[in-house]
Amino acid sequence: MIKGNVKNRIVGVFLALILMISTLILFACGKSDSEDHYNIVLTNATVPPMMATLSCLESEDTTYMWYGRQQTFTNPSKLGFEMLENSDAPSAGISSQAIDEISNMVLDLYMQNEKVTFDFYVTDYAVEAAFKIFVEQNIPEANYNVHLLEDGVGSYISFEELYGSETGSTAFEEDLANLENVLKEVKAGTYNYTVDQYNYDLTYAYATYDNVDYWLQYPEFLESEDQAMTEAKGQLNTVKSSLTQMFNSLSEQGQQTFKEAVFDTDYVDPIMKQDNGKKTLVVCGTSFTGEEFGSLTEGLKNGTVEQKFEKFFTKILQDYPDYNIVIKPHPSWGLDDPNTDSNEKGAGWTSNDCEGAYQRRVEFCQENNIKVLPGQVPMEVLIWAYGDDIKIGGYSSTLYMNAEPNMTLFFILGSNDFSALGQPLPKLIENGALGDSVRIYYPNGDEVLSQDYDFTAEV
Repeated sequence: MIKGNVKNRIVGVFLALILMISTLILFACGKSDSEDHYNIVLTNATVPPMMATLSCLESEDTTYMWYGRQQTFTNPSKLGFEMLENSDAPSAGISSQAIDEISNMVLDLYMQNEKVTFDFYVTDYAVEAAFKIFVEQNIPEANYNVHLLEDGVGSYISFEELYGSETGSTAFEEDLANLENVLKEVKAGTYNYTVDQYNYDLTYAYATYDNVDYWLQYPEFLESEDQAMTEAKGQLNTVKSSLTQMFNSLSEQGQQTFKEAVFDTDYVDPIMKQDNGKKTLVVCGTSFTGEEFGSLTEGLKNGTVEQKFEKFFTKILQDYPDYNIVIKPHPSWGLDDPNTDSNEKGAGWTSNDCEGAYQRRVEFCQENNIKVLPGQVPMEVLIWAYGDDIKIGGYSSTLYMNAEPNMTLFFILGSNDFSALGQPLPKLIENGALGDSVRIYYPNGDEVLSQDYDFTAEV
């Protein structure tokens, strides 16, 4: 009897072991590739987090994300990503705390599994983050791909400043050589990081490496007067990445999830769809810094900048009486945005002896029934959500790269010249991408003048 019990126990243990081993084998065989591969997003500004999110949203792999502008996503939990703490996010650049956190995570994952791979998405000017996270820690290049994401018009302007002249190719060769020295210092642990600065000289050079590519909405508009530089541009691993096309490539559910993550429909709908029979015209862009152009802003003191703002918008109100005027400020400005911290609202508004300027601007909007959208909500997403029902206009901005033809009615510029827009916008206008006609508002003495341009007229 005792022998039988022992035998039964042995059989029981043996069967338990078989069951456990079978479970482990089943788990291993059924394990998705996502546990061997991770997406990591480290971005600031507006275009980069949208590019990365659109790319990763329907991925089966785990995605870790840090983004700087906290109100870029109203409901980030909708994305299903592992969100990293971003309360200390700087207004520009990338948080050193976030870089350190990601560095430690990447090294831990690599130490656990040397076959682990990563897709790393980073704002283009913060290219040094890739050096610190991967190169400094000796992660093999075969284990990671770096996707440099355009910051908007600044990416094109920087290329023009660095390599657009007749000596562009010489500067590019110098930057390629400098990058080699930089990476040697990184591996030696002696490099002095400046990731809080705009390092485009490193960005374009790094984009020539095999495991690096550069996502640009209009790479064809990286231009140089130097023919040798035009040829050298072929060394860049650029990927044409239109935000609109990326959004359209999502499934219907993916598009809905993305929109729900970005903005609160209950809050935005009453602004964009005012029930009074009028259409909606969204004036986009700057709402303080960047408006200091032309003779209407001499001195900036005693509310002069407000006088210019009021004159521009008074003119717009007169010219478009059949529209509800809505302001969508630049993400750096929280004009009447309930989600913006009161300290951030005050930033800049008390400089240049402009005390009270913020309140005057808010009062002007209220008196003229001008509604104000949250500054950090990406305008591109509002275009996708409300595009058939709205028109837009305003200051120079990246968002026009994703505007539908004939959606843009006007620009507010410092002079009657499209060259005042950041690249590649003048090229888009020249090529007819924005539509058949557009108006420029510009200052002239104490007046605001306008000029209409019809691109369908014969030369």
